[in-house]
Amino acid sequence: MRIGVLPEGLRDRLTLRSSRFPLPVFDVMGTMLLSRAVMAGVHFSVFDRLATGAKTAVELAKEAAADKHGMELLLDALVACGYLEEDGGGYRNAPLAARWLLSEATPTLANFVRFNYDQWEWVSRLEDFIQSGSAQDIHEKLDQPQMWRNYMLGLRDFASLSADELVGTLPVRVPRSLLDVGGGHAYYSIALCHRHPALRVTVVDLEPAARIGQELVAQAGLSNRIEFRTGDLARTPLGENHDLAFLFNVVHHLEEETCRATLRRLYASLAPGGTLVVSEPFREEEKKKHKDQLGSLLALFFGVTSARQTYTFTQVADWARQAGFQQIKRKKLRTAPYSALLLATR
Repeated sequence: MRIGVLPEGLRDRLTLRSSRFPLPVFDVMGTMLLSRAVMAGVHFSVFDRLATGAKTAVELAKEAAADKHGMELLLDALVACGYLEEDGGGYRNAPLAARWLLSEATPTLANFVRFNYDQWEWVSRLEDFIQSGSAQDIHEKLDQPQMWRNYMLGLRDFASLSADELVGTLPVRVPRSLLDVGGGHAYYSIALCHRHPALRVTVVDLEPAARIGQELVAQAGLSNRIEFRTGDLARTPLGENHDLAFLFNVVHHLEEETCRATLRRLYASLAPGGTLVVSEPFREEEKKKHKDQLGSLLALFFGVTSARQTYTFTQVADWARQAGFQQIKRKKLRTAPYSALLLATR
């Protein structure tokens, strides 16, 4: 999967192939402005305000307490980028925005877009990281409750895209106990509880993440079935005899030895025959990594935000095998094209 300029017609395709085409201008300024325009649309609740019907730039500016000229420029940009459509003298949501950016819809990516303001700030330190090798710890940078809420709700947005498919593909018919490590928002746990009425869940995460997750679990009416344990991966009790253990989007924040130690702890926490499920944006193997644009960019992102990187499936599979796991398999989900699952048996 690649990010880049999309030509419109034969002339554009020929121009794009020309050695004179100034692609860096589009890569740098175009993607920056596109990203920020979508973020501003969510920030000013443009898509939510248009959920009930078309409005003019004057109406939207008044509702958002914004400048009319600035709002009109934003709306026109969002039309050109496919997020809005013209409607007489006003604007309405295009299918893209109606599908993904309404705050109260399910699924939605509106919370993830809000979280992108924090990610934007982190990435602005990229050059410092490259020069000094000193990275930020994003979990320490999230020093305000609202930042943690944006983080957890943004990750929940991602989880909502693939939870149903994931739950339906697990090789455990009637799980009794699930260990969800790093699953602070608890969306996957909630989805699995809805499918299996007798399931009990233990979620392990940092305290600020667990606080948000407890709210979401309470809203789902599952506080009596989903328990939270706060702490770090090395010392927090994980319990034992679990049928399933989830490790979703955690490995890329950890150094190799911590990954190995965590997998050993997960192995010990599972019942014989229990299943480990790791979800990660695995990087392509060494021979293909330079063709993996998204994987390489994510590796750079996790470098600046956690001093780590994305790992290959083979690396994580080897660590799991050394921890004692068997029958290790890779599975792709149609609803999560940016990542893959590692399934293994104790």
